[in-house]
Amino acid sequence: MRNLVTGATGFVGSHIAERLIRDGEDVTALVRKTSNTGFLSGIGVKFAYGDINDLESVKKAMQGIDVVYHSAALADEWISPEEACRVNVEGTRNILDAAKEANVKRFVFISSLAVLGMRDHHGTPADAPYHKTGDSYIDTKIDSEQLVMDYYNKYGLPVTVVRPGFVFGPRDSKLIPRLSDRLGTSQFIFVGSGKNKINAVYIENLTDAIMSAARSEKAVGQKYNVTNDSGMTLEALVLKIVDIWKFDTPKKHIPKFMAYLVCNILTALARLTKAKEPPFITRTRIKFLSLNLDFDINKTKNDLGYNPRVSIEEGLRRTKDWMEKNAGRTVRS
Repeated sequence: MRNLVTGATGFVGSHIAERLIRDGEDVTALVRKTSNTGFLSGIGVKFAYGDINDLESVKKAMQGIDVVYHSAALADEWISPEEACRVNVEGTRNILDAAKEANVKRFVFISSLAVLGMRDHHGTPADAPYHKTGDSYIDTKIDSEQLVMDYYNKYGLPVTVVRPGFVFGPRDSKLIPRLSDRLGTSQFIFVGSGKNKINAVYIENLTDAIMSAARSEKAVGQKYNVTNDSGMTLEALVLKIVDIWKFDTPKKHIPKFMAYLVCNILTALARLTKAKEPPFITRTRIKFLSLNLDFDINKTKNDLGYNPRVSIEEGLRRTKDWMEKNAGRTVRS
C-alpha cells in the first residue's frame, strides 16, 4: 500500500509515518521545502514537496496513493480565525478534493476530542453533537471534520475520523514537557481540586487505533474517540510525574472562577496589545487543568479491537527517557 501522510514533520504525523515504515509500507510525506525532514529521511520516508493550501502540489503528491493520513493542522491556541480556517478547513478541502480525484482507498482524518466541547464530560460518546466555543482551533476542527463527513456522504469517499485526547510521548514538545517544566520549577498550581479526569493518550496507543481505523472496513464513515481509558485524574497524573521525575509535590490550588477571571483579563490585554504570544494562562490550559474529560471509547474498542497496551505510567517513563536523551530536540512542523 502507498501511503501519504500530511503533518509528518509534526508530533503525531511523525509517529504515523514511523509506524507505517515499521509495518513495511511505502510512505510519502507532503512537506514544505523549508521543513525539518531529518528524522523522516532517516527512517526511509519519501517526500512530496508542497503545501496543503496549494491544490496543485497536493494533487501531484496524491498520484498513486492508496491511503491518506491527514494530520496537518494549526493547533496553536493563539491563532486568528482567518488563519485557522485557511489551514484547517481550506487545507483539508484541498486534501479531500485530491483524494477524491485520485480515488484513494481510505482517508483517515486526525481530529480532536475538543470538537465535542470545552466543557465537563462524563462518558461522552463519539456520536455526541459538536459544540463550538469561539476558540479558533476547536471551531475550525469542527468545520473540517464536518467537511470530511460531507465528502463521505456526498461522494462516497471512504473516510474515517480519529479523535485523540491530549497526546503525549517521545518527540512531543508540549504536554508533558510543559507540565514537567512547571513542576520542576515549583510553578505548578492546581485549578480546583485536581480530581477531574483527564483524556490523555500515549502516542503508541493512538497509532494503534489509527492503523486499525485505516485497515478496517467497519470504520468507513465512522468517528472514534481515543484515550488511554485510564480513568486517571489530573492529580494522579501530576503525582506520577512527581514520582518519576523526583520533583517536589505541588500543594497550591486556585479556584476555577479565579483562574478564569485572571485568564479573561490577561487574554483581553494580550488581544488589545496584539501580543504575539498567549498569556501564561489560557482557556485551553484551564480546560486541561480543571474540566472533567471523560469520553466513551467503547465504540473504538468494539469496532477496532482497540486496547491501550501502554499505560500512562509506562508512557511517562518512556517520555522522560526520550526527553533526557534528546534535550532541546523536538519534532516540529
